[in-house]
Amino acid sequence: MESQRLVLAGLGALSALVMTAPAEAATLQYWWFDTESNQLVFTTDTGVQPRAQMLFNPARIVVDLPNTRMGSTGREQTVGHAIREVRAGQFDQQTARLVIELDPEYTVDPQAVRVQGVRNNQWIVQLPEPSHNATSRTGNSGETIQTTTTANAVTGHSESGAAATFNGVVTTGDGFLLKLSGTAPDPSVEISGEGPDDRIAVITLPDTAVAAGLRPEDLPNYRYSIVSWEVVQQPTTPPSTQITLKLGPSSPDWRALRNSSGVILLPPSGTSISDVPDEPLPVTAGAGSPPQPSVPVTPQAGPAELPSIPETLPTVPNGRVVVVIDPGHGGRDPGAVGINGLQEKQVIFPISVRVAELLEEQGVAVVMTRRTDSTLDLQGRVDIAERARGNVFVSIHANAISMSRPDVNGVETYYASDSGRRLAAAIQASMLAATGMNDRGVKQSRFFVLRRTSMPAALVEVGFVTGALDAPRLADPAWREAAANAIARGILQYISQTY
Repeated sequence: MESQRLVLAGLGALSALVMTAPAEAATLQYWWFDTESNQLVFTTDTGVQPRAQMLFNPARIVVDLPNTRMGSTGREQTVGHAIREVRAGQFDQQTARLVIELDPEYTVDPQAVRVQGVRNNQWIVQLPEPSHNATSRTGNSGETIQTTTTANAVTGHSESGAAATFNGVVTTGDGFLLKLSGTAPDPSVEISGEGPDDRIAVITLPDTAVAAGLRPEDLPNYRYSIVSWEVVQQPTTPPSTQITLKLGPSSPDWRALRNSSGVILLPPSGTSISDVPDEPLPVTAGAGSPPQPSVPVTPQAGPAELPSIPETLPTVPNGRVVVVIDPGHGGRDPGAVGINGLQEKQVIFPISVRVAELLEEQGVAVVMTRRTDSTLDLQGRVDIAERARGNVFVSIHANAISMSRPDVNGVETYYASDSGRRLAAAIQASMLAATGMNDRGVKQSRFFVLRRTSMPAALVEVGFVTGALDAPRLADPAWREAAANAIARGILQYISQTY
């Protein structure tokens, strides 16, 4: 059987995150193929070191997890388009296996596949955009059919006489931002086509021209199962711009809304949306959301044990500083799963939203990488921070270790560069003062979001969902409020000493 090893990019740099196979077998807790970011994400309860290779006939990417058994996670996922399906199973008694099977008409370059460690028990297999195999096939009537792909297209660049200009598309965690300059009437969206292969969405932007520098390659490439974008400036007076999305089988319907910033937001149908995108949304339990776990609160971890917190927070120069708050994981990725099923995303999202609110009350401009329980890849989080030109980046997570180690508890904060060291130290000190938790220190690490952001950046692990002391605290709204206050205080103290 022909095989080719995949490039395990970054594993040398991430050596601190990669551990040898544990003596105790790991359990595959969660996996999902994210079609929006074209990546497989998986989590185990303890550290693993995956092995990846590409096999052929049929073409598939195989990821083996040594000394790992299957948990209660799903066994297969139908994806569509270039990925036929993704499945998980027990290859042998010691090895769990994840398989990404490609459609026969597509291929990927094995050298471009990247396996990245987020933690030693959480990994991402990032696929490049699949290439179409340009081969002929025979139709039902015997005629030869040349298979082709649909590419993005842009037509028309006259900006005269239009009230607004369409400048391009930015992918967000919830959909797309259609960037406009100027003022134009509200857009309209029409969905047509009944079959899975002929559905299109047409967005019309009245009184809008196409920017002269816009190119087809500037448009998104197969995100949210959109096969292609076509942008056409209509020859009317004044001109209008029509954007046609060819939708893949798993793409949702779309809607367009005009917001006060002059940007069009296109989230999937049914997604909550705020008219002003840089206001945090409240936490809501939508249909299908996992129930909040019931974790008994021990007397040692109750709200009465929290140290007193000063009522006022430091103020900073109004509007001069932009802080990017990054709630880790989200959507189909629950993050770490701990005692009584406590999920990391359930802990850190309300903390993150509250941190944003507290910072804004003190005059800080806040950008959140996600405002809903949505899936967002690591590069997307970095892109949002860079586009916002943030002065400070803080990623908020909860920690985990083997369920057999409930004795491991505490808070720790990471940085990657010298510019983030003082920020991490300020957050860690504030968390310890406000919560009285075990101090696991300020540590240097090469986490993706820390080394890829250009501003001072820190990643705080607010406690262990697997910890006997920490898990009840993390499940307690009063403790989460104290943690949010502490993180905000640490950020404000850093800002007041820096700007």
